[in-house]
Amino acid sequence: MAHQSIAVIGYGITGRACVRFLLSQQATVCVFDRDVNIQETVMSDTNVKVAVFEPDMSLSSFSIVIVSPGVNPHLPCFATYREQGGVLIGDIELFAWFNKTPLIGITGSNGKTTVTDMLGKVLKSAGLHVQLAGNYGKCAVDLLLEQAHKTTPLDIVVLELSSYQLEMTESLQLEFASILNITEDHLDRHGNFEAYKIAKQRIFTMAKNIVVCRDEVFSYPPTIELNEVGISNENTRICAEVGLLNSLTGYSVGEILVSDCLSNSNMDNCSSDLAQAIAEPCIQFNGTALFALSDLHLKGSHNYINIMIVLAICDQLSLDRELTIKAICDYKGLPHRFETIRVSTLKAADKTSTITWINDSKATNVGACQAALACFTKSDDYLVLIAGGDAKGVDLSPLKEVIDSQVNQLIVLGKDAHKFIQLIPNAIHVRNLQEAVATSLSLIQKADCANAVVLLSPACASLDMFVNYQDRGEIFASAVTEQMA
Repeated sequence: MAHQSIAVIGYGITGRACVRFLLSQQATVCVFDRDVNIQETVMSDTNVKVAVFEPDMSLSSFSIVIVSPGVNPHLPCFATYREQGGVLIGDIELFAWFNKTPLIGITGSNGKTTVTDMLGKVLKSAGLHVQLAGNYGKCAVDLLLEQAHKTTPLDIVVLELSSYQLEMTESLQLEFASILNITEDHLDRHGNFEAYKIAKQRIFTMAKNIVVCRDEVFSYPPTIELNEVGISNENTRICAEVGLLNSLTGYSVGEILVSDCLSNSNMDNCSSDLAQAIAEPCIQFNGTALFALSDLHLKGSHNYINIMIVLAICDQLSLDRELTIKAICDYKGLPHRFETIRVSTLKAADKTSTITWINDSKATNVGACQAALACFTKSDDYLVLIAGGDAKGVDLSPLKEVIDSQVNQLIVLGKDAHKFIQLIPNAIHVRNLQEAVATSLSLIQKADCANAVVLLSPACASLDMFVNYQDRGEIFASAVTEQMA
């Protein structure tokens, strides 16, 4: 890198990390950003030049161009640069060139942050020196600088990888990887679902071992048939398989027979003759029960898949299974992901309603919202769904059936609220989350129900109205607190 002329496109968190690393390698760096005031923002270093980014500008004077994840790599200037033989990469590719630590890669349309975080905590509980990076945690490139100044090396880095990052890397070498699921998302960036799927599936070419979900056809390499554990595809091996349906191979959800007496605190009143076996759902491996679903803090079928993937990777690493299971059962999840933020009561006349408020602001696509609604399949609760935002060019129609069957009232807001109303004509359009919360209370009061749930699961990105999904979730929580105070 020394003395090479390198352009960094975008000066956000990732761009800044790339600049820091490149300067440590004595590269000559030029930063490009759409911000016309970028000159005032960039560090005052003699090796850093600054310019405003233009989509049709010439980049031919640079030996390498590094594109931040938020910058579309398909713009005309990048196409021309590639045609001229230029090296166009992302931050993960830069990281891959210098990394010497074993890597685990996690991708998927939904659940990848939860799996990355859970896996990191389980590995740390086993005594491993672990760091989370990529799309979650630290910028991967920052780890290179950190490790250069530390005497104790990392044992493992767990990378959360977005489609944006995967489409801009080819040298990454992963010991283990998994695609959790692929559903329509980011079509405004990738153009169509096929291109988005191909970007996600690039992880197969970078991993020695992959954990697949038998319920998700796209979590298998395209040239491998379903349910072929142990099969190799060139340099990639399917090392483990998970799924919801009861299976005698791999990890699945089954049932464990538990005595009524064992589930009863008053065991003295039970005799072995009267004890009856009851079936309790559990996580199992090769048909043998490992632990009950009731032992978990995380609920919902999507989370059971996530948990099995973490368990499978830890088993492949030969970690103590009992310690792994304990760490998984202790894991309580992340904010803004199907998070119960309050349970309140609403009194009207002689009736009292218990309301559970759930913040699922991280549900930024249709698949995530479907997963949240699936948790209420057998529920008798009065369910209010708050949705809307920027749909990112995605078809919302797959939500219609589940909303019609399980949601009592839909409340919508944001840029693409009208698209929800086209699907569900009786949806209530509100201006903001404060109005959404107030409207929810009014609906529940009129419904005269014993139990109700208000679920914020937008199925859309947040940037049309909020700083990010965290900001959206926090504003929702504040609105709930204000209304229930």
